[in-house]
Amino acid sequence: MNKEELKARRANETPEQGVVNFLEHMKDIATSDKSKKMREMVKEELEHIPDWPEPQNELRMIYWTRRMHSLGKKAKSEQTAKEVLEECISDSKTKYPDFQFLYDESFFNECG
Repeated sequence: MNKEELKARRANETPEQGVVNFLEHMKDIATSDKSKKMREMVKEELEHIPDWPEPQNELRMIYWTRRMHSLGKKAKSEQTAKEVLEECISDSKTKYPDFQFLYDESFFNECG
C-alpha cells in the first residue's frame, strides 16, 4: 500500500478502526521481531555444529528447520536445543548409520 492509499484509508476510518489497524500493525512488528530473534538464536546454535563433511551439513539443515519449528508459535511442545539436536541425529542415523555426528557437547548440555 502506497502513502496515498494509506492516507485515504486513514481519512475514512473511524477512531475505533484506527486503533484496530494500529494494534494489527504492532502485532505484525512484534511477530517479525520474534522471528528475527529466533533466526539469530538458531544461527548461533548452528555455530556449534560443524558443517563438513556432507552428513554434518545435512544435519544442520534438518536442525535449522526443526529448531525454528520448536520455537515458533505453533510448536506442539517445548523442546530444548539439545532435544531437537538429538532427534535430528537419530533421524540422520537412518541415512548415515556409521557416521559419527559431531557437535559441541558442552554448549548443547548447557542449553538443556
